[in-house]
Order: sequence, then C-alpha cells, then structure tokens
Amino acid sequence: MAIVPLHRMTLIGELKHRDRVILELQRLGCVHVLDLSDADREPDGLGDLAIDLKAAISYLERSPEKRPAPSNVPSWQESSQQREQVQRIAAEVLQIETQSRLLGAEQEAVRDAIEQTRPWGSFREPAADELGDQRLFFYRLTHRQTHAAKKLIQHLTAERICVDRQHEYWLIIAPDPPADMPCEPETLDPRSLDELYTRLDEIDALREQLQVRRLALTRWLDQLRFHLSAVQDETSRMIASQSSLVDGPVFVLDGWVPQRKSEQLKAFANENTLALRLRKPVSDDQPPTLLSNPRPIAGAEGAVTFFMTPGYRAWDPTWVMYFSFAAFFAMILADAGYGVVLALILALAAKPLGRTESGRRFRYLAVFMVAITIVYGLLIGSFFGIAPPPGSWLDRLVIKSDGRSIMDDREGMMLVAATIGVFHLVLANAIVAWRWLGSGHALSSVGWMLALIGGWLLALAMLPKPDVKATLADWFGGNSEYWKAAMTNSGWWALGGGLGLVFLFSSTRSVFSIRPRDWLMRCVDGAMGLTGVTKAFGDTLSYLRLFALGLASAQLAIVFNQLASDVSQVQGIGLLLGLLIFLLGHTLNLLLAVVGGVVHGLRLNCIEFFSWSLTDEGQPFETFEIKAEK
Repeated sequence: MAIVPLHRMTLIGELKHRDRVILELQRLGCVHVLDLSDADREPDGLGDLAIDLKAAISYLERSPEKRPAPSNVPSWQESSQQREQVQRIAAEVLQIETQSRLLGAEQEAVRDAIEQTRPWGSFREPAADELGDQRLFFYRLTHRQTHAAKKLIQHLTAERICVDRQHEYWLIIAPDPPADMPCEPETLDPRSLDELYTRLDEIDALREQLQVRRLALTRWLDQLRFHLSAVQDETSRMIASQSSLVDGPVFVLDGWVPQRKSEQLKAFANENTLALRLRKPVSDDQPPTLLSNPRPIAGAEGAVTFFMTPGYRAWDPTWVMYFSFAAFFAMILADAGYGVVLALILALAAKPLGRTESGRRFRYLAVFMVAITIVYGLLIGSFFGIAPPPGSWLDRLVIKSDGRSIMDDREGMMLVAATIGVFHLVLANAIVAWRWLGSGHALSSVGWMLALIGGWLLALAMLPKPDVKATLADWFGGNSEYWKAAMTNSGWWALGGGLGLVFLFSSTRSVFSIRPRDWLMRCVDGAMGLTGVTKAFGDTLSYLRLFALGLASAQLAIVFNQLASDVSQVQGIGLLLGLLIFLLGHTLNLLLAVVGGVVHGLRLNCIEFFSWSLTDEGQPFETFEIKAEK
C-alpha cells in the first residue's frame, strides 16, 4: 500500500544522439517524461494512421467469428514494407465497414419502400408521356377519410386498390391532385415491387460477401494491434523529442523516475555518455503518482483511479478499496446463489481475462469479490432467496437474531450498516491523522474520530430496538440501565471532546502565533470545520444503502420464487412457466444487484470515504516505454 517514491531526473546529451538516446530510454521503460517546450504534440501523419488502425481493429474485433493468425509469419518487426501492408489491410477493413454501413442503410430504405409499395401491388409507373396530361396519384386513406373523399373523387377516374384494417388505398388518374383531399398523395419508389425485392436480395448477397471478406481479415488482428502499438511508440518518441530543450549542440530531457530505478538510470547514462542529475522532490514540485501493490491487490487500483488519482504526497487507498468494495458488493447482492452464478461466469471468462495484465488484475479482484459474496450469502442464509433447511449444517452457519436470519431483523441490519459507515469514516480520519502526525492539525481528525464514535454510542443508548444494552448486560454483567448510562456519558464526552478538537485544530495556522489576527482566523477556521457535522451525519446515513439495496435484492428473489411456485401449480404448462419465471426473474434481479453493487460500492468508497481521507488529486505516472514488444 504505497505510492512509489520518485526522483526528479535531468538528462543532458549531444543533440546529434538525441533520437538514439530517446529510443534507448524508451526501451529502458522506467521514466515519466516532462514537457519542457511549447511545440505541437501531434506528429504529422501518425495521428491519422493510429486512428485508422484503431478503427480497423475495433471493427474486426466486433466480428462474430474470427480466424486464427497466419502461421507463416515468424516474427513481427516494424519496417516500411510491413507498415505499408498493414496500412493496406486497415484501408480495406475500413472500406468494408463503410460499404457495409451504406448497404445497411440502403437495405432499410428498400424494406421501407417495400412496405409502402406492397398494398399497391407490383407494377411499373408509366412514363410521363405515356399518359398524356394525366398523372397517377396514390392515396392512403383511413376509413373515416374515405367517406369524405368519395364525394370529391366521384367524377374522377379512381379505383380502390386494397383495403386493410386501418386504411383504404385509392389510385386516382387526373391532371392535378384533387382539391380538398383529407391527406396528401404518397410518393412511391419508382421501382416496381419485384425490382425492390430483387434489389433486397442483391444487398443481402453483397453484405454476405463483405462479411466473408471481414472474417478473412480477422486473421491479421494481431499484426494490426502490433503495428498500432508501434505507431503509438513512434508517436511517443517524437513527442518526447519535441518535449526536450535544445541549447546549441546539446539537448535536455526532464522527467521523473522511481527511486528504485535510479541505479539503473545511472548505468544507462554512463553507457550513453550522458550527464545525469537526480534529486528528491521539493515542495514546489508536483510529481506524478505511481501506485505499486501486490498483483492480487492491484486489481483495486482501477477502482481507485476510476474516480481520481491520489496526489503524490497523499496515500494509496488501494488496500482499503480492495476489502471495502468487495464487502459492500457482497452486502448489496446478499445471496450465495448469485455468488455461485458469478463464479461460474468468472470461470468461463478466466482465460480471456488472463491475456492482458489489466485482465489478470481484474480477475484477482473479481475472485475475491465473488468469494466474499458467497460467504456473506451463507452467513445470512440466502441461496436464490431460499433459506437453508432448519437444523442443517448450512443453517448452523447463519448469523441469527431471535432465532431468525439477521437479514430478517431490519432494525439490526440498519444498525450494522450504520456501524460500518461510522467506522469506515473513522478509518478515513485515522489515516489523515497519521499523515499529519507531528502537527496540531492531526488533532482535528482525531476529533472527528471521537465525534463519530460518540454519536454512534449515543445512538446505541437511545435505540429501543435492537436492544444493544440488554445484549451487553447478558455478555458482561450489569443491567440495561447501567449500560445505557455508561454509553450515554461516554458518547457525550466523546462527541463534545471531539467537536472541541475540531474547533481548536481545524486551522493550519500556527498555534503559538502572538498575532491576534491569527487567533481570530483560527476561530473562523474552527467554526467552518464544525459545519462538517451535517456532512458527517449525512455520510454515515448514506451507508444505510447497504441494507436497503441488500434487502431489495433479497425480497425480489423471494417474490420471484413465490411467483414461480404459484404458476407451477397450474396444470399443463405450469411447470414450464414456473421455471421460466424463476430463471428470468433471478436473471433480472442478479443484473440489478450487480449494477447496484458496483455503482454504490464505488460511491461509498470514492465519495463518502475519499472526501474525508483523500482530497489531494494528482496526475498518473505515464511510463515512457515500448508497448509493441510487450
């Protein structure tokens, strides 16, 4: 659980060797390059090529089927000949995509034309000179409009072609459209119905040919990905070159490097005859943030950086996110059966996820989340909304309140959720206090810790249900009144003392200042700090969503089970319908629970928890490295 310490790096070398040095530095793969110039950051031509390659790769990846890569390509290397070949492949892929899109649009237009023309039958509209001064007018009239229109067209050449439930289709031959008709005449496609059907078949055949060509080109996906990485690497080198400063015959490249890589960078500088200066960050520096965690935990880094990148001088919340996000997700799903389903899905997706480093990291996180979900579901006694049989070994695992699952004790679960919220925020303030250790400002966070615990104790003392006081009396002796008085007194002292510390030490101004203005501003800062009482109360109550969403998931599961059971009693197809309701209902409930678990699990960590413990946002460490060789 650490943010990697960095050194500020300055490399100085001969300008004539700059391109070679930058290439070797990229192969070294441990530096974050800083921009020292105001040059244009988009190398000519490479941006368009990368865009084309990305679009071609995306289109081929969406293909329902894929062909294996050719076996006669021994190794990949970036060369002008191979780049030209890849550009031709990408251009062909994009051409196929464009043609498929145009044909798809035409196919929809032809289908619409067929639907519009079908009531009039298959005919070819005569040319203008064949009818003299007469013209054909096609009217689609509702039955109500027909009664009014018949009076208008009784002296004209008119024929009813077709009738359906909603309309009557009339053909009128006249020099001009009849006046006062209740609707405008339709404009039909000039092609006959037979021609439209023929064109539709042609489009289907053309789209099938394009799909076959697309399928054949999927065998080049790996090469396209490789060359995209090569283009991105070349772009990075050109940007790094533009980011350097040039002074006569020398260039200067600035950046950041992990302290553990300093010796490796020194050896690189000696090998390439470069001047190297390394120093620790100073107060005015704003180093990027590089997170480093064990691989099983590193999957939670994405959940952290999804919301914000911690500042370099902040702390790494990955470990807290790893455990709390998994626990919150499990509480919202609230079912061991759903955990088993997710485990099966994860097992099927394990191999594809293992192809990339990010996928492997997510797999570790997902396995832990699924395991916690199954364990929590067993502890509350829910398996697809069904409780285990009384007296069974599964029933003995269930945490119970008054002889029933704790999930059925709503007051108890609300207290559990609120208690989790209190101590999650206490942990946040404890981390801030540790970071400010040695400063009076740390006592402000200690004050919030005491205030949160004090408020929690007062709530326990006042709650009639669950009767925590009676439980403590049974465990440790005494009576309910004794424990109520003890919790009330302790709660008021903790709350009052904590808020006092918040008032006195929310300011970062010197405690020993002799200037009246500083003391006045300390009082103002303290009063502003006390306004956080409403935030603390609201953030704590926000954790009740763990209980509310978990209860909603559990109740929906029970409802779907009851519906399936009731329908299955119907003779005939009742059993089939009951099974269908069971499967569809639990699938829907699982999807809603997963979405809720992810969204609200992230919210409680990234908004409630981070707002108390992580206020400094930084920029990510972007390693200058060669991606094509990975």
